[in-house]
Amino acid sequence: MAATRHVRLDAGRLIATLDQAITHLNFHRVSVNLTNQQFADPEMMRALTTYVAEHMLPRQLTVELVETPDFDVLRQMSVHYRSAGMLLAIDDVGSDNTYAEIKEMLPYVNTIKFAIQNLRRFGEQTAPEVAAALRFWFNRAEDQQMLFTFEGIEDEADVQLARSIGISRGQGYYIARPALPEAFA
Repeated sequence: MAATRHVRLDAGRLIATLDQAITHLNFHRVSVNLTNQQFADPEMMRALTTYVAEHMLPRQLTVELVETPDFDVLRQMSVHYRSAGMLLAIDDVGSDNTYAEIKEMLPYVNTIKFAIQNLRRFGEQTAPEVAAALRFWFNRAEDQQMLFTFEGIEDEADVQLARSIGISRGQGYYIARPALPEAFA
């Protein structure tokens, strides 16, 4: 199994990359992925909260947590990020992050992201099992009055699945392909 590689950006480099990206975007919602170390770093938090206040309005910044943080760190840091108007998301629920692992964290985040591509990667689940897992996580988000993002949408069948459940937020190659800021220049 190949390890996921996360590039470590310091606060200054992340802000520069974010600034370069948003100057070329027409979208009002932007996301950045942070490691646990970056999320817990007060310097990173201050840089992002300042940047959002000074440069992003009316855009919305979502901080996606690429791994489940320590509960106490999440509880402490979420206050700062969320009070600055940022959304916090736990990524890869249903595959990398189980309900038992994140249940207590849900009041401290705004959104959860279900990555269907992760279930497809395992190849052991049937379409009805994937749909049931998606429905389970969507219902947990609804119960908590949270946003829910269905990621990994690759075709019209995925769009129809989302519609059948009532999901209105999605991302994936079928909708748009990600691009690095250098591609905008």
